[in-house]
Amino acid sequence: PTGVCDGRSRSLNSIPSGLTAAVKSLDLSSNEITYVSNSDLRRCVNLRTLKLGANEIHTVEEDSFFSLRSLEYLDLSYNRLSNFSSSWFRSLSALKFLNLLGNLYRTLGESSLFSHLPNLRILKVGNSNSFAKIQEKDFAGLTLLEKLEIYAPNLQTYAPKSLKSIQNISHLILHLKQPVLLLEIFVDILSSLEYLELRDTNLNTFHFSEVSTNETNTSIKKFTFRNVQITDKSFNEVLKLFNYVSGGLEVEFDDCTYDGVGDFRTLDTIKFLGDVETLTIRKLHIPQFFLFHDLSNTYSLIGKVKRITIENSKVFLVPCLLSQHLTSLEYLDLSENLMSEETLKNSACEHAWPFLKTLVLRQNRLKSLEKTGEILLTLKNLINLDISKNNFHSMPETCQWPGKMKYLNLSSTRIQSLTRCIPQTLEILDISNNNLDSFSLILPELKELYISRNKLKTLPDASFLPALLVMRISRNIINTFSKEQLDSFQKLKTLEAGGNTFVCSCDFLSFMQGQQAPVRVLIDWPEDYLCDSPSSVRGQRVRDTRLSPSECH
Repeated sequence: PTGVCDGRSRSLNSIPSGLTAAVKSLDLSSNEITYVSNSDLRRCVNLRTLKLGANEIHTVEEDSFFSLRSLEYLDLSYNRLSNFSSSWFRSLSALKFLNLLGNLYRTLGESSLFSHLPNLRILKVGNSNSFAKIQEKDFAGLTLLEKLEIYAPNLQTYAPKSLKSIQNISHLILHLKQPVLLLEIFVDILSSLEYLELRDTNLNTFHFSEVSTNETNTSIKKFTFRNVQITDKSFNEVLKLFNYVSGGLEVEFDDCTYDGVGDFRTLDTIKFLGDVETLTIRKLHIPQFFLFHDLSNTYSLIGKVKRITIENSKVFLVPCLLSQHLTSLEYLDLSENLMSEETLKNSACEHAWPFLKTLVLRQNRLKSLEKTGEILLTLKNLINLDISKNNFHSMPETCQWPGKMKYLNLSSTRIQSLTRCIPQTLEILDISNNNLDSFSLILPELKELYISRNKLKTLPDASFLPALLVMRISRNIINTFSKEQLDSFQKLKTLEAGGNTFVCSCDFLSFMQGQQAPVRVLIDWPEDYLCDSPSSVRGQRVRDTRLSPSECH
């Protein structure tokens, strides 16, 4: 595109000369540039994006960025800068994004770097070894940030009120090795922060002491703990942070290690978990999983949780009693775990998950559709069921399913044919990526059919699917379709049929290139519609293919 200069990874040791006002975006990342002079960018008055990350820059002259008044994006990360000057940023009033990660500084300098950046929305500061001190004036002048990332695994000093000057932070990412200063930071952001993400922290020694704050107007809506270590004792301490949050809270643990056995006996003293509405756990490592308790201490606290995701964490059972206590649960995702029909029967016992609407059991150890459907009959309110990526292979002639089911995902389950096991109530059916060579089911209420990556030779018969609005049938072995076939789907709004083995006959080409062509409904036209035969036009786009008069008459 005009005005875009891509100079990545060119072994450059300085900024190229001759840059002009025509340049709007300049990417010089991953080079060997060591120095930025005040004349290098002087004529780039229309520059919006400047990427200088992953170089060897140790010096930036005072007025190097002076003429960049339109600059919105500046990346100086992973260089060798040990000091910053506020004069670099003084004229960058349009700047929205600034990345200073991974340089050699211990502090952000003597004066406030960011006080002339009223439009800054995303700021990244810190490094993995030397950055040790946050000072009170560091963030002065910033009032509103969408994202603030502070990479400070070796932080030793945090001056109180340093972050308090920012009136609104949507998302704060803190990389801290130890939790020593966590509470001091937490107090300062209580009233300004919406989403706190803690990364790479060993919380095993974390102890919560009552924070001295009169903040009642807390705006925190979400906590994420990413690659964090935690014990039974410190987990109970972490939960006390939630005491300062009012309203529906979302809590996420991603790739964490739990050095405990689920001993939550002291949880009874914690009454404020009632505000957690959404709990997400991904890739949880429990070294002592064989000693893990039955979670009965949590029963009194989980009644208000509406959404739970526990993914890729070796879950093989949700105890019946636990399921029965999840009385507000509407959404449960247990993807990539070890659930089988035997354990699912215990989990979905009578009165389990009474208000559950969506259940995701993608990539578990289910083998029988018949048993799975029967087990789930206890879930009277179930509407959406995802059992994709289980190995069902075959489908029985008939099945029983919860009466309200509208959505069923059976993609990537190795099924080879369809039977009346599929519930008649469905509005959405996903059977993509299987071994199906035909579709002859009558589904009177079906609005969306996803059947890509199978072995179908023709479109399904429209009379089987009178309500169909959306059909995705790409990457099958369909040779052709006609105007009459498409017209028979009277309500069809969206069709994705690219990636098939089209025989580019004269009739097919004249239909697809003519006035009556269905381009209005084809969402992947024309890129994915290629001729497979005759061999003379193989690989050409259907839209552009011309056959000689002799081939057509």
